[in-house]
Amino acid sequence: MYLGLTPTLILLALGVGIFLLARWQSGRPARPEKGPRMIAWTPVAIAAAVLVLFMLASLAAHMGINLDRNPR
Repeated sequence: MYLGLTPTLILLALGVGIFLLARWQSGRPARPEKGPRMIAWTPVAIAAAVLVLFMLASLAAHMGINLDRNPR
């Protein structure tokens, strides 16, 4: 799948922002008086990190770096 440069940069920034938010939220202490946490933030952070890695690969492809396993 080919993404243009603008969507790649938007998704990269969005992924970094979600990752930072999720890591901040997962690092906060639990507050039982407010009830249980409704979002498991660690899997959200992992999914955002995977998105960032894919977008970095897409950005590298835009810069002309060959990402094939078997370059010819």
